[in-house]
Amino acid sequence: MKRFILKNVVFLGILFMTALPPTLLYINRDVYEDFGYHKNYSWKYNFQGLGDIATKKLLQSPLPYNSFIFGSSRSAYLYACYLNKKIKNACFFHYASWFENIGGIYAKLKLLDSLNYKIDNAVIYLDTDGVTFKDDGRISATEHYLLTNQSPANYYFTHYKMFFSSFTMDKLKILLGMRVSGLVFPNWESDLRTNDPRHICSERILNGYGNTEMDQAYRGKIDSLKRTGILFERSGFNQPRREKKQISVNEENILLKIRELFKKHGTNYYIVITPLYDQMQFDSSDMQILRTIFGNRIYDFSGVNEITNNEYNYFDGIHFRPCISKQMIDSILGHPYAEGRAFLVPAQSSVLKTVGLKH
Repeated sequence: MKRFILKNVVFLGILFMTALPPTLLYINRDVYEDFGYHKNYSWKYNFQGLGDIATKKLLQSPLPYNSFIFGSSRSAYLYACYLNKKIKNACFFHYASWFENIGGIYAKLKLLDSLNYKIDNAVIYLDTDGVTFKDDGRISATEHYLLTNQSPANYYFTHYKMFFSSFTMDKLKILLGMRVSGLVFPNWESDLRTNDPRHICSERILNGYGNTEMDQAYRGKIDSLKRTGILFERSGFNQPRREKKQISVNEENILLKIRELFKKHGTNYYIVITPLYDQMQFDSSDMQILRTIFGNRIYDFSGVNEITNNEYNYFDGIHFRPCISKQMIDSILGHPYAEGRAFLVPAQSSVLKTVGLKH
């Protein structure tokens, strides 16, 4: 028995001594920004969660935010600094996540409510391609523990397991403080005030926000992506198509809870259905659910229209250019309670109008 216990003690000791150096390096590098204080909580490594980092930034910020942007990575190019200029008395925070679903959006709204933030204005991007409505509204386990209701210890250990379970040479380089590729280390610096990803807000940024110009180099890049198959050819080009039904009973209940939170705060909100490259629209019954719950606060840019007809508006087949977000929000704020589908007129113009739909 003593020999057995001794063997186990030795084995555990060796295991501990083997794990200790990388664990100390992991804590020191703080790759998930879990430990200590950071001046600017920003997306640095490709394995970090944007929503997790944003939550940490929100918790550290002393600013009295009263307005918020929610959605998937498609919302990254809706600039909070621009909305601060467009909406009176707004103090916007960009509170998005890479593959945000409706459960994640609701969890963030609940957290804001619990922290006594005013929610005077909200912009929510909904995607038709199964990003917004997935997993029956279950929030991702990689989100901040205040959103998932898991214990802090479990949250930190989850990050630890995520880092070491798929250990690569690049991760070893990160631990050793060596340089890694831009794909692994995009190092997006976000704005300190608005949390806008990938830029620091300035007059120069705002002046270039609506730039619709496309030079030959950009067009050549898009053509190359199509030739290589990275940017897929649209077989049903310019033909109206609808996705299969996506909104579950639980997700419909989450939508109702979001509406109740907005009612509690008297929120001025905008539900934007994004114009995706595949030109798909929501299933008719899903669209009816959204209209029943949010009424004339729905702004639908999906399907076949002047935005989606131009393949050069999409730089990777998944995300649209920043100027598209500006065009959409300008259209919406120009017609704040005009319900219906939105179209560019004319095609080369940066002006959007909203055309009402009969129900």
